[in-house]
Amino acid sequence: MNTKKMLPLFVLVPVVVVLGVALGVLNHADTEEEDTSIALCSLDADSVIAIAYKDASDGATLESALTKTDDTWTLDSDPALPLDQSKTQGVADSMTALTALRELSDDADVASMGFDTPTYELSLKTADAEWTLTVGSKNSITNNWYARLSADGPVYTLDSSALSGICKTAKQLYAAQSITDIDVDDVTKMVVQTANGGTLSFAQNDSTWTLTDDAEYNLNQDIVKKMASTICDLKTKWSVTEPQADAVYGLDTPNAIVTLIASDGTSIQCSFGGNDAEDDTLCYLRSSGAAGVVYEVSTDALNAFAYDKAALEAEEEATPETADVAAEDPVGNDNTVDDE
Repeated sequence: MNTKKMLPLFVLVPVVVVLGVALGVLNHADTEEEDTSIALCSLDADSVIAIAYKDASDGATLESALTKTDDTWTLDSDPALPLDQSKTQGVADSMTALTALRELSDDADVASMGFDTPTYELSLKTADAEWTLTVGSKNSITNNWYARLSADGPVYTLDSSALSGICKTAKQLYAAQSITDIDVDDVTKMVVQTANGGTLSFAQNDSTWTLTDDAEYNLNQDIVKKMASTICDLKTKWSVTEPQADAVYGLDTPNAIVTLIASDGTSIQCSFGGNDAEDDTLCYLRSSGAAGVVYEVSTDALNAFAYDKAALEAEEEATPETADVAAEDPVGNDNTVDDE
């Protein structure tokens, strides 16, 4: 009886083993699937010393050239513009990593592939080699790009998304700048001058802010500290490295001038000008720490100083005595009784 009951198990064990082996082979085959993509660039990205590109994919042509000297990337058209080195190197990384789906035959109809009016033109240079890729139009059926190495080199097809975001604008490569390295807790004095001629002068002692001409005034500490922190933490959105006259940026009649003085005697003065005509979320700023440069910063920074003395008064905190009075007479009625 026991032997007969065990027979089905002996039959199932080999079947399970065979199925397991087959599944393992299939999984291995999937992981070992051949990569059919074709590398388009053999240059080492870290050896690239020059990048150039044109991008006409959005109608308007984006054109840029970058050069690396002593491991630092600069924009050829504006060498003084601070660039995010990681993002800029990323452009070279992306270009050297480009792959094609397939190479077309020598008798392909190259004339119909849009190379006479390229959508993209990419080039890289190392100390001893150059690489260029011209991207024409898209295949009307597959939507993949036609691309050609050098002027008369082989022609390939690229995935439709292969070039997305590969060409960066100068603003996309820009490295935000800190206005000052003064820490807000080290600020001992702050002076705020506004466009209407008003001036507010503050002093900070033991983390408490006071008005220098009215030390007993009940200041809203949070607002005043935010003013100082705005300058201490401020980062730029753009740098105009060769600015025109101050009037172009509204800096001839600033909306606010803010001066901070630290405990070690160092100082910073920031003048806020008008808004960027193309982006009203940005305004112009000149800093005493960067002569000859005009920055663009968020208008939120300017708005942090939109207070007069009255608006800076802190609300009175309720005391036990005032709380009792309010409870007995919530609407402030006169409870005196006239003698009859």
